[in-house]
Amino acid sequence: MQIDKLKTFIQSSNINFLFGSGLSSPYLKTLGNVEKWLTDLNNIDNIDVTIKTIIEASIYKTYFEQVIYPNSMIINVDDYNNVLGNYKTFLTTWNDIVNKRASKLLCKQLNIYTTNIDTFVEKAAADTLIEFNDGFKGSINQKFSEGNFQKSFSKTSLHYQNTFELPVFNLLKMHGSINWQEKDGIIYNDVGLEQIINIQEKLQSIDDKYFVRIEEQQIEEQQIKEEQIIKDFIADAQKIETNYSTVKFNEIYNEFLVEYRKLIIVNPTKRKFSETVMDIHFYELMRMFSNSLEKESSVLFVMGFSFADEHIRKIVLRAANTNPTLEIIIFSHENEYKRKKMQSSASNNNIFILNVKDFKEDKKDDDSVKEEINKWKNFDFKTINQVFSIVNKKIPAINGQR
Repeated sequence: MQIDKLKTFIQSSNINFLFGSGLSSPYLKTLGNVEKWLTDLNNIDNIDVTIKTIIEASIYKTYFEQVIYPNSMIINVDDYNNVLGNYKTFLTTWNDIVNKRASKLLCKQLNIYTTNIDTFVEKAAADTLIEFNDGFKGSINQKFSEGNFQKSFSKTSLHYQNTFELPVFNLLKMHGSINWQEKDGIIYNDVGLEQIINIQEKLQSIDDKYFVRIEEQQIEEQQIKEEQIIKDFIADAQKIETNYSTVKFNEIYNEFLVEYRKLIIVNPTKRKFSETVMDIHFYELMRMFSNSLEKESSVLFVMGFSFADEHIRKIVLRAANTNPTLEIIIFSHENEYKRKKMQSSASNNNIFILNVKDFKEDKKDDDSVKEEINKWKNFDFKTINQVFSIVNKKIPAINGQR
């Protein structure tokens, strides 16, 4: 895929993005095998209830500590600033690109669909002051509604009363968010992340000895077979139960799990969609994602997303097969099996998997661009931003813009 071809797609398409957990790494851990562990645990029929409770609570503890809690308390300043900086660069670069696009007929709304539950995009938008819409409306008690995504933003010049549309980034969090708080059926913006603080307080009251220890090696799914990991969890949980036979584990974990389940997020299990399909918000956001891909002349840039999520994968593949004008551009970091399987299943040949080597082998770029591309190792967020930055430089400014 050449830079010029990307430029062509961007100039003439409705723009959509699919963000995955890889973009918030390394500050926040990716899900790794958490989803599979919880699914496998629920599928084991002959496991003791107490053992199952210990393992489940331990997995949620790990997920909370590595993916959720670091949003409310900065754990590693350097990693945090680097990740936030990548999000800010993305927003400012694309704000410039959309302002410079030649076609006045194309909508200036950019849709960011994501399964991420963190708040990096919101923080980046606040820092860059770009026009941003996360579905909330109000100044104090902000309420969420999918109807808010149907709004456009415009600006009127002071002297001539000319009106022009402003680029706006819609953030649609298909799996909910850590800052969503429900009360009487209405979702409010928990700006201070008070619920996370409540969960942390409950978790800190439980001694670590009552949890199975989950190693980073297990999370990253590298050298240990999955069946063995589950067996190890069961063996460790049995030791805990034996060593503390008088402990009522349901009561120990109860307050932590009660507070945790108040989070308006889709938990990482393969049953997640069946658990939330009746919830109008999750269902509606999935529908909006599907509708965006069905629009004529649309492009979907996939970033930091592995397609391990079966429901998202099916929606994207169905759209690829039914909408020949849709282009799906996947920036591949590693582990291409699921992506390549999707590509081979697309009857319209409109799924493109991009690797760094594709850009290094392009002979048409000028020397300055080649020099920059030769430094790339893989498509992490920083490198993807550099791709978009090169594209942006190739789009000429119009109407006196710089």
